[in-house]
Amino acid sequence: MSDKTYELARRELVKYGFQAAFALEKELPSFEIRSANGAITIAAPSPLELLYGVYDLAEKFGGYSFFEPGYDRFDPARKICPPDGISVPARKPLLKRRGFIQEFPFDSETRDLFDWMAKNKLNYLLTWMKYYDELSDDLKEFAAVRGITIESGHHNFNYWIPGRKYGKSHPEFFAEINGKRIESSDGKSELLLSEQLCTTNPELRAEIARNMLSYCEAHPEVKVISLIPNDGFGWCECETCSKFYDKSEKGDFYSLSEHVYKADRIYHDLLRDVNARLRAVRPDLTLTFCAYVNYCSPSPGFRLEKGMAVHMATYWRCINHTIDDPDCVINPHYAEDIRRWTSAKRGGEVNIYEYYMGVNFYLMLPMIHFREMFREMKWYADQGVDGILTQFHVKHWSVYGMNYVLMARAARGEDCESSIETLFRALFGNDAVEAKQFYARIKDMLLKTGHCHIPYPRSLLRRTKPDDYRELHELALKLSAKAPGDRFRADLVIWTEYMIRFKNLFDAYQEKKLTETDVRGFLTWIRSCGDFRVLIPEKCEEYFQALLDALRNGTEWIHFNLDWEDGYIRRHDRLLG
Repeated sequence: MSDKTYELARRELVKYGFQAAFALEKELPSFEIRSANGAITIAAPSPLELLYGVYDLAEKFGGYSFFEPGYDRFDPARKICPPDGISVPARKPLLKRRGFIQEFPFDSETRDLFDWMAKNKLNYLLTWMKYYDELSDDLKEFAAVRGITIESGHHNFNYWIPGRKYGKSHPEFFAEINGKRIESSDGKSELLLSEQLCTTNPELRAEIARNMLSYCEAHPEVKVISLIPNDGFGWCECETCSKFYDKSEKGDFYSLSEHVYKADRIYHDLLRDVNARLRAVRPDLTLTFCAYVNYCSPSPGFRLEKGMAVHMATYWRCINHTIDDPDCVINPHYAEDIRRWTSAKRGGEVNIYEYYMGVNFYLMLPMIHFREMFREMKWYADQGVDGILTQFHVKHWSVYGMNYVLMARAARGEDCESSIETLFRALFGNDAVEAKQFYARIKDMLLKTGHCHIPYPRSLLRRTKPDDYRELHELALKLSAKAPGDRFRADLVIWTEYMIRFKNLFDAYQEKKLTETDVRGFLTWIRSCGDFRVLIPEKCEEYFQALLDALRNGTEWIHFNLDWEDGYIRRHDRLLG
């Protein structure tokens, strides 16, 4: 990998128009760019950091900007000669693991994504196992040469013990609910919501470990593997499993689990056992797992041993406050969970599983989290957190891409104000001041929604006015008119029109004037928008099917027609406004 990475760095140096010497200096914490008498040297502790140094040189001095996958921006007016002396000093990255969580299949944009990640010094991608299994060897190497570790994981109880394979032969492997073993919907449904395993069964644990070891043998490049419950709840209630929880000890409001009992002890007992089985054979493997909903905190006595890493999910966090803000109703609870996990480290590691695009069904509504991310990364590092990962989609890049770029800068420890200023200048040139006003207006609208704002549509749309979105649209039109050929500005026009239409649809529903024809017309408009990096039509169609179902059935539409989830949103209406 090192030789290929070194050669890539050489090629990229030529591609971006520089002549520079390379120096491998193991004692440096990261790359360093030195300039003396017109000569440039990139010194670094590894070939990967040399590659990062090339990209940094191109952005800071070469007039390039790597804002989005597949498109390098170049502005000759921003090209300058590095001043004599150390132009970019070596700096230890704030967080060592920085990357994305991919919840969609690899596709024609994957190569561009990996390229973009390297250019922005991101080094980790967590994806579903079913998607990793479709990734070509060529793309695996393409990522590896760029220093990207790919974790084959995510919600995967069903991957390790699929119902279609074990349902008939080992029904005892599956959760017992109300005295009866469940029949896995594997093969019938993509979403196995609230279908778990009988995790205390010793034969099941042995089979999971065997399947994991076989998988890693078949995929020798995989060094990180996960064991994460199927999404939702549905834990086994057999006699043995029931000893690991008290049904009267419920989860918490902030993590959307107040309606179910805590499952931390039963999950963590499984992890301890499987990790020991793996390490006895493959001590080089890292086992990852998730902290989420009703298993957010370490259970009593649980320790993050060497070879283990937790992905701590701040699900439905408030985006109007930083994660450690004591004035927030929600976030301080997650902050305390994070402290508990870092206190539980005994050689293991803690990653934050973030949602800098809201969550999957925030549906391209605004989230401006620029300065907050820099403060949060510093706080994470101070607590002993090792990494930051966020969900994302390439197809909505123009909505949340600035968050992704600035997350990468913040996680490396770069300066907040200069990073933001540089990004605005790269994207908007002489119109940066007007662009800042546009984003400041969005931020102001979000902050005025109420004390806290949880990223689902109702939280935003019920507390804003149509004029808010019309004003944003006018600002976007003015920005676009100043640079008619700029694709990103054109995307902002589409984005703001989408928000106007979504708000009008939402208000019509609240006024009991909305029809199924109106909803289908909105979806038709979304599909007609064409090749803009704003909307994900499939997500919209999935979400608005819940609205169509509610209109058809005469039931109240809140979010996704899940009773327990709608119940939390009603409480949010009362408590967080």
